[in-house]
Amino acid sequence: MLLPAEFDFHALEVFVLTVELGGMTASAQQLRITQSAVSQTIARLEQGIGATLFDRTLRPLGLTPAGRALYERATHLLATARTMVDEVREGANQPIDKVTVAMAESLAILLTGPLLNRLGPRVARWRVRSGISLNQQQDFLARRVDLLITGSSVLEKQEGVVHHDVLDDPFVLVFPPSFRGAADPIAAAEGLPFVRYSLDTGMGQRIESQLTRMRLRLPNVIEVDIVPQQLNAVALGIGWSITSLLCLAAMPALIPDLRVEPLPRARFARRIQVVSRAGELGDLAAETAALAGETIRSESMPLVLAQLPWAADLLGSV
Repeated sequence: MLLPAEFDFHALEVFVLTVELGGMTASAQQLRITQSAVSQTIARLEQGIGATLFDRTLRPLGLTPAGRALYERATHLLATARTMVDEVREGANQPIDKVTVAMAESLAILLTGPLLNRLGPRVARWRVRSGISLNQQQDFLARRVDLLITGSSVLEKQEGVVHHDVLDDPFVLVFPPSFRGAADPIAAAEGLPFVRYSLDTGMGQRIESQLTRMRLRLPNVIEVDIVPQQLNAVALGIGWSITSLLCLAAMPALIPDLRVEPLPRARFARRIQVVSRAGELGDLAAETAALAGETIRSESMPLVLAQLPWAADLLGSV
């Protein structure tokens, strides 16, 4: 049996993306084509298959039983096809065509150079993005990002997503150097405002979750969303905060201007992972995770431990 001419991988990609983004407008924006082109592609696919895929009376678009069946099979078929293309290109010593990798700003400072230096030849066109982790997760789900290097666990239960562990990044307390109080969040909160890391970030959410477990209700006086804002505010005596060793590694020259202390209780960490889609990009995600771990352990953390030798104990205790 010959497949219908309308049934091709491009049409399947358009269909799957329309389902995952919830509509033809969003799919067209992602594909950088007109909504009319998306609609026509799906109409031709329906004509070729002989079944209606979307219930167009619903808003947002809903799938018909035939549409649900096709979506389940098309996602697996497309993943297999992408893997095949990657493997054929590797076998012919050809790089992967394009990869977009996204990570938090502090991780981007530490890992962008080593990533491009060591793995650059594996990919013909790299796009490296840094920014708010929750936005990056949405971009990943919308296929605008191929690899995530993240400390957020939001995608851990997402079907079809693979997580490659890098390491655990312990959190620590940071105070102005002039602060002479006890190295304790409760004592600090009595004399200084808390510099809160934005809840739009995975790190901010992780810190806030721990504060809730510690039953600490801290007024939202100052909120920032990048590490330089956070650490500079503390160094200037504006407030105190909770940060991580990797954030300090991204700005090692600022450590002498801070009082950095371990949490006296309820110690916690974020797990840094490389997140990819199952069956795509060959072993690039695993290699990226291995490279990230090696770089952090051999190049980034020594800059912190040289100034905070006691922090070595945290790396093995969380």
